[in-house]
Amino acid sequence: MTDSRRAEWSALLGSPVFLVLWGAMLASSTGTFFLLLTVSTHLLTETDSGLTAASVFGFQWVLPVLLMGVIRRACAGERLRRTVVLCEVAGGLVSLSIGLLLDRGLLAPVLVAFLLRGLLEGITKTARVVYTRQLFDGPLLKPASYTFNNSYYLGGALGGGLGAVLVDRVPITTACAIDAATFLVSACCYRWLPAVTAPRSGTDGKRGVLGQVRAAARENPRLALSAGYFVVAVGVFQGYHNVARTTVPIRVLGLGDAAAMTLQLVSGVGLVAGAVAAPLLLQRVRAPRYLAAATNAATALAISVVPLAGGPVVMYGCYFAYLAVFEFSFTAAQAAMIQDCPPDRLLALTTFTNAAGNGLLILVTLAVGALSDVASFETITLALAAAAVGGTAVGEVLTARRTAPRNTTKPPAPAVSPEQGADR
Repeated sequence: MTDSRRAEWSALLGSPVFLVLWGAMLASSTGTFFLLLTVSTHLLTETDSGLTAASVFGFQWVLPVLLMGVIRRACAGERLRRTVVLCEVAGGLVSLSIGLLLDRGLLAPVLVAFLLRGLLEGITKTARVVYTRQLFDGPLLKPASYTFNNSYYLGGALGGGLGAVLVDRVPITTACAIDAATFLVSACCYRWLPAVTAPRSGTDGKRGVLGQVRAAARENPRLALSAGYFVVAVGVFQGYHNVARTTVPIRVLGLGDAAAMTLQLVSGVGLVAGAVAAPLLLQRVRAPRYLAAATNAATALAISVVPLAGGPVVMYGCYFAYLAVFEFSFTAAQAAMIQDCPPDRLLALTTFTNAAGNGLLILVTLAVGALSDVASFETITLALAAAAVGGTAVGEVLTARRTAPRNTTKPPAPAVSPEQGADR
């Protein structure tokens, strides 16, 4: 590491603003994962339905997909700090209501509460990017953009660890109250931060976004493939993870709720490992063109091993490897997409791929959850892995055909004699 980079990292890690922002994201993500896992394992134990347990994760992302315009407008306002603080406080109140509703066995209102909770989470996740971009514009932006998401992954690990300790010791209402407290801590952190305003974009219309995406894809066929890998990473691999992290330890191996929480802790560590390794390894790759395809295929192969684990130690090891490779795959796909996309169309493409990825995530989560009630999870996993590998191969072949150079030179005309020319 050069002296200039070392100075940048030292300045970033010594910045109170960065540490408070990082802490706010850590607190809220810890609460989010703790809430999702606690409720999902509770429903799986109480109802013995994989679809019901998976619906918690699926409903969490319905409104962020359907109301992307609402989220963008909420984050583009001049009172972004006030918006985020109110969202975090509201998230805490929703968590309390989920505990009370579950205690009375009211499943439908619980799912409605998760719809609202997902919308609030969508606003705060988008606002985090705005905060990072606006607060650290300049030499600190690059290290800040590498680092701020690690709090999200570490929060996932802490949420799983907190659940592993408390899942069998406190009632569901107490667990939701603890979760609400984490959102209040996050709200206090955001209240301390300086006010920021997001720069307005001229691509607010749905038609304009889709038109820009289509135009960019026509100009560069590999861009469509890069975007496809990103969507698959978010939708397929994370959608499978939403179901597998509770179904494998509880149903496949019969290890109980505590093992599911421990698996989430292992998952968070794996994500952090992949996030840390990605920037270091991506700079040394000599053939980035096929990196996204290779990592997507590697992730698909990794998930095929997960349900075959014969015990907890092997399961934790396999799952750590799966999530580390997944995070690397996600980062590689995103990097390829950014490199292939023209700068003036990157915002439109990011908006589209986020919506498409989260939409596919919902479908895969609900489909895998429903199929797990009628088929073996090993079969479901192998079928999903085969579809991902096959889709990767087909996408590469089709893109290679579109990008192959065409021979546009006309063949020379055959020589003809004067007599043959007169006969014509």
